[in-house]
Amino acid sequence: MSLSSVETGQGGHFIPLSAWPGWTETMRQASRAHRMGQVLQALAFYRLALGMAREGLAAGREPDADACLSALVCSSRCLSALQADEGSSALAAEVLADAHLALLGLIHREPAGSAWRKAAVWHSHETHTALLEHWQAHGADPAIERALRAGCLVLCTPSAAVH
Repeated sequence: MSLSSVETGQGGHFIPLSAWPGWTETMRQASRAHRMGQVLQALAFYRLALGMAREGLAAGREPDADACLSALVCSSRCLSALQADEGSSALAAEVLADAHLALLGLIHREPAGSAWRKAAVWHSHETHTALLEHWQAHGADPAIERALRAGCLVLCTPSAAVH
């Protein structure tokens, strides 16, 4: 995985994933459209990238766990940021909440040593932070509250990892 980030515009960025060249190219196109102010194109490409990550998550290939969840979180954060910038804070909250809930689901159902669970715990820190930042910037939202409550419920189960 390359560690150099790509500027998306509006202060956002993503890190290209060598394991996911199609996703990386889609995010480059989204970023380019975002920087150029082509909102509808950027939204379409960010949604496409998010769909690719969700497909990878559904396929559940063990070697791709970290890259897949990184793509999920990054796509979600970029899409959410653009939606919030365009005045759709409720849609932005839903995107962040969905990503966080997907990670919590993995934490809850995957065995303790699995690559998916480890990656989900790692990436859930980022989505948790994004939820709190969104709440702080845009106020309370039912989707954010639902995702944060779900995290607390996962933390209360005896076998769950702290995120």
